[in-house]
Parts: sequence; C-alpha cells; structure tokens
Amino acid sequence: MKRKETYLSRDFRETVALRFPARAKELNTAFDMRLSALLAESVGASKEKQYHLKRQILPGIAAYETLQRVMPKEEALQTVHGYVERLARTSHKQLAALLYIPGLYRLVPGVFVKSTRSVFGPAAGFDPKELQAGNGVWRVDMMKCPYHDTCTEYGCPELCCCFCDSDDISYTGLHPKLIWHRTKTLGRGDDRCDFCMKVKK
Repeated sequence: MKRKETYLSRDFRETVALRFPARAKELNTAFDMRLSALLAESVGASKEKQYHLKRQILPGIAAYETLQRVMPKEEALQTVHGYVERLARTSHKQLAALLYIPGLYRLVPGVFVKSTRSVFGPAAGFDPKELQAGNGVWRVDMMKCPYHDTCTEYGCPELCCCFCDSDDISYTGLHPKLIWHRTKTLGRGDDRCDFCMKVKK
C-alpha cells in the first residue's frame, strides 16, 4: 500500500532533488525505510495519536535523521524547521484571510477549546489542564505532549521546537482583536506549554 505523502516527505524529496541530485534516490530510499520502521514501531498507538505521528512527528524525525547523512546536524534541523515554518505561514495567511469576515474573530477561542478537546486530548497522548474555556478566552496548560515525548524518545528532543514554533507562527497576529500568548513550551525545556488565545476586551 502506498503511503500518503505528507508535507514533510514532499519537502524532503524536493530538498534532496535540488541539493543532492546524485544521491537523491539513495536518500529517498533511506527516508522511506526509516519512516516505515518508525510507523511499525508506533502501530500500537491510539487512532488519535496516530493522526499526529503520521502527519508530522514521524516524517519529521525520518527527514531530520536522513538529512544528517549529507549535512551537519544543525543544518538538518534548520531545514526541517523550514518545512514546518512554511506550512505554518500558509495556515496563518489562510486563517487571517478568513478572519476578515466581520465578527468571526470572536469565535476563535471557542474553536480552540473544541479542537483541544477533540484533537489534542488524552487519547492522543496530550495532558491538557483547562484553565479557562469560554467568555472569549481559551487558556490551557499542556502538561504532556506526544510531539515532545516522541522526539525525546528517538533522541532528538531539539526537533520538537520546530512544532512549538509553528504554533507561534500560525497564531500570532491573526487579527487586531485576538491575542495569542505563550511563555513556556515543553519542547524548549519548560515544565509545560501555557497556551492562551483570547479576544481583546
């Protein structure tokens, strides 16, 4: 069965085709084999956690490890960071454009509450502590995160920052009346991620 390409695998293939054409075939094969092994190791994970593993975490780890065959570790990290950043900038543009619709911004914190409960809940390996949910405010402390846990488990905790940064890129400055705020993240070595999205009163 052919696996669905993720944005990370697509961007990885583009990088090796452009920068290492002579070794592209070898690098693509190495990436595919590593990703297959990672997916096989995580086959017991819940459906909710698989969503994050398949879409971002495991392709990110496979790309990061494979790029280190042809570039220094720091450059490999920056390259994967670039992939995640590009997607985040696109989603920022799309969200910001949507929020031109008058009054729509008021719904954003409520949407965050819903999506945290459905996509970023305990079933997916997260441990959210809801501090405030309603009245134009979404505040949650994330005590545990599969992005951080999986990257650490595979010996690349530094990779998690790519995903932390993508939140900040996606949600900062979406609308003049919305405030995105976070001072800590697990991926940067803190004891939690303190997320907050609120409507300016």
